[in-house]
Amino acid sequence: MDSDNGFGHKQLRSQLSWWVFGLVLALILVYALRGYLGWIVFGVFLYFVARPVARHLRQRGFSESTAAVITLGLVILPFVGILIVLASIAIVQLATLEATDFELIAETLFPDGIPDTVPTTEEEVYPFVEGLATDPTFGSVIEWGGDVLSAFVTAAYNIFITLLFVFFLVRDEQRLAEWFRVEIIGERARVDEFARAIDKGLSSVFFGYTLTILAIMVLAAIIYTLLNAIAPAGVAIPQVLLLAIITGLASVIPLIGRNIVYAAIVVYLAVLAIQTNLISLWFPVAFYVVMGVLFDGVIRTYIRPSLSGRMFPTGLVIFAYILGPVVFGWYGIFLGPLLMVVASLFVQMELPRLLHGDAN
Repeated sequence: MDSDNGFGHKQLRSQLSWWVFGLVLALILVYALRGYLGWIVFGVFLYFVARPVARHLRQRGFSESTAAVITLGLVILPFVGILIVLASIAIVQLATLEATDFELIAETLFPDGIPDTVPTTEEEVYPFVEGLATDPTFGSVIEWGGDVLSAFVTAAYNIFITLLFVFFLVRDEQRLAEWFRVEIIGERARVDEFARAIDKGLSSVFFGYTLTILAIMVLAAIIYTLLNAIAPAGVAIPQVLLLAIITGLASVIPLIGRNIVYAAIVVYLAVLAIQTNLISLWFPVAFYVVMGVLFDGVIRTYIRPSLSGRMFPTGLVIFAYILGPVVFGWYGIFLGPLLMVVASLFVQMELPRLLHGDAN
């Protein structure tokens, strides 16, 4: 009996030691990778975007590696390229804003503290620009070019690591899922059910809502540009890309989100038309017909039903997208919905069981 107790205590100490070791290792990994959290979450988002395509290719007889390479080359790389182009043009257009507004924008993008190298206030922005324009010495140009090159190299490296992470997730997803089910979940049916619900929820949100927003942004930018091509003299849609981005983000507000944007643009165009030529009033009318009637009809009939899931209340999705970037920074648009999915499913599936003492 004493021997059994001694063996049991020894086994308990061994398990406790391994748990402590695992906890310390996890803390070290979290600390070491804390700076890459945004890129990891972005990689998870790209994985859910790429997964349906890769699975379809595997069903067509392609190997796991070949399907991952094709998906990465034909889907993910062009998709990331579009995001980079949109972000770059948006930054250029943001530069036309007043310097006094730049500080608020920078604080939103860098919630953990604005880097010292980024000029934010009016007192910092104007000397920075004027100094480079009035005294373009070799040293100032080299210093500015070095900062730009350093930022570019860092971003390129992070994107490369993210794409590599996505490649291995797409290629090895079946082996990872099997290992997780056998070695981690085991016979615990509740954990398996919860994990499957999270997977389905993330697929719905990432491949659904986010792609819907991005699709609306891209299509709105194209339509705004085409409309400007036929706009009367002196009457044009300003800041096309910024308005396209706002149109996409406003889509998370049901029924009225995009209509508020359309109404603001119509009023602006109408004022311009009245100030220049009353005949030009046809353009704001045409704008609303194209965007408020035709484009919105396509979104409601085809884009949203085919991309967006209905697993979660619209209000939760709205707060996830609105508060995510404010709380976490640029990657909050991906991390916010991820946390919303996990928390919402926990409240729906597990919290009632815990409150009612259901052990099954």
